[in-house]
Amino acid sequence: MPALAASGPSSLRPRLLALAAVTSVEFIENGMVMFSASQIMAGLQLSAADFAFAYTLYGMAAIFMLYKHQWIVERLGYARFVMLSLAVFGAGSLLCASASGLSLFAAGRLLQGLGGATFFTAGRLAVNEMPAESRFAGLLVFIASLLGGSALAPLLSASLMALGGWRAIFAFGLPQVLIVAWLARGQLARTVTPPELRSEEHWGWLLWLCLGVFCLQYAIQSLSLAGSPLTRVLVTALVSIAMLSVFAWRQWRKDRPLINYRGLFQLRYLFGLAMYFFGYFLIGVAGLMLPILLHGVLGLSLLATALISSCGLAGTVAMALTHVALARRWPWHRCYMLGGLALYATGCLLLAMMELPRGWVELLPATLAIYLAIPWFLGPVAFGTFSGLEAKVFSHGYQVKNIVRQLGLSSSIALTTLLLHRLEHSPVPSGLLEMLAGVFVDQAAGTPMLQASQQVFGLTFLAILPVGLVVMLQRVFR
Repeated sequence: MPALAASGPSSLRPRLLALAAVTSVEFIENGMVMFSASQIMAGLQLSAADFAFAYTLYGMAAIFMLYKHQWIVERLGYARFVMLSLAVFGAGSLLCASASGLSLFAAGRLLQGLGGATFFTAGRLAVNEMPAESRFAGLLVFIASLLGGSALAPLLSASLMALGGWRAIFAFGLPQVLIVAWLARGQLARTVTPPELRSEEHWGWLLWLCLGVFCLQYAIQSLSLAGSPLTRVLVTALVSIAMLSVFAWRQWRKDRPLINYRGLFQLRYLFGLAMYFFGYFLIGVAGLMLPILLHGVLGLSLLATALISSCGLAGTVAMALTHVALARRWPWHRCYMLGGLALYATGCLLLAMMELPRGWVELLPATLAIYLAIPWFLGPVAFGTFSGLEAKVFSHGYQVKNIVRQLGLSSSIALTTLLLHRLEHSPVPSGLLEMLAGVFVDQAAGTPMLQASQQVFGLTFLAILPVGLVVMLQRVFR
């Protein structure tokens, strides 16, 4: 199913602009919300549980739409689907901007999840449907737009809050969708699939899916909340996994499933999904912990923290494009992945063993190492995961990958928040954490928040080691 309208070489520039605009929408908005979460919670007087509930609704809506992506495209075509998604996303932004409590805010985030889940998948499929001679340029624009949107988000968030408070973050979504709709007009395909080739509706099973996804997302988010009973969280997670497994089994048996799992069941793709999950887990750790160090520990202003974060993330764009250029000539996926993990682990080790910093300059080497490592690891994962998929199941594979992305980020933020909270309020860690306290942390120096942050980075360093060993020994990605 072509995502871009067919046209000649003279129209390449507007097509690339449409691709960049559509791809960047969700990354800009989600990056701003993550960066300004504490200000949003304070402005709406939300507890951590309330904010987690709204985040859960967003994740559930996004995963639901990822499952229905192909089904809707077959019936509406990409032109109508993307424009409708922009309208839904804009309506969600308006609700969030005008919210005075949890109800409207949660409803707005639900609509943002329903609308925003479309754009990333649509952008990636658009690259595949471009003429062969333009496909590499499309891939570069796709990578630069998603990473560039993430890099712009912290600085844009801090600037908008300085001008109009936290509501300005969501109010920005209205002009954003109008600009994207204007750039994408006439550049999206209107082709629909013949009725006899369309996937089936599965509405009853989709309700089952929504319930399972909601329970899993809520269990993940509940991990980060103080006082959440661990037994109840684990039971909820296991029940939700069982429900999702039943859904996947039913889809496996269908002739025209929403997602063709049979076509995706191959070692290369499954290994790639596991690496994707870990890569997005590392993204979540960096996105949460580095601003805490700069703003919460060093006391930098929100704008200064945003500037450093945006500059670091901008480096990921250059690193990603460098990897793409090198990989075309030397496709050594395993070497690049190991290099990315080594760079990230080095950054974590430097932060875990540092003394109380006297200024933000001392954090720059470790911070840059972590930011620059991410595309070096995920770039070859992206190249390797989909190289063996047939064209007829590529869109299904990308839908599943984006679901894994959502779960990886959710798990990372929840578990990192939980660790940070418990380590900050536990003066004498036990077991492994006691060892980390002795190896990485000078207990006589620094605040409890600094010591807790160091131990989180120490645990992340240890988590990277077995993954690096797996990458080194595997023979799937050469």
